[in-house]
Amino acid sequence: MISPEVLRRFPCFAPVSEESLKAVAMMARAECLRAGSRLFGEGDPADRMSLIVDGAIDIQYQLADGELRTLDTLIAGDIVGWSALVEPYKMTGTATASKDTNLIMVEAKPLRALCERDPLLGYRLLRQVAKLLADRLDAARVQLAAGD
Repeated sequence: MISPEVLRRFPCFAPVSEESLKAVAMMARAECLRAGSRLFGEGDPADRMSLIVDGAIDIQYQLADGELRTLDTLIAGDIVGWSALVEPYKMTGTATASKDTNLIMVEAKPLRALCERDPLLGYRLLRQVAKLLADRLDAARVQLAAGD
């Protein structure tokens, strides 16, 4: 279990009720990922969502020629594994720690059920996911325009 106070530091949990925050804390655990370690791969089941406490995670996509290209680097405060909240609940890229990273892992199934019961929590999480996806789309556009 993670302390609800630690979760409250993340923007998506700031306005959430104490009851829901405690419920999320009960389904969460801390994990340390060493630099170079893979958190998940493209196509893996999205059975957990992670919050970065400190460190950095590279989000990579495999190109047609097999090259793994980094499209985004997520840092403290960011959500990793947004696919845990969006059907079909499959990871769309590969996540690799670019340095030692401390994470909070939240089990996806009970989190989705909680979001159904607490629409404010669901809204806040999906709002963060939408921002993350918009940022990632912008980064892809920049890379395409630069010819990388």
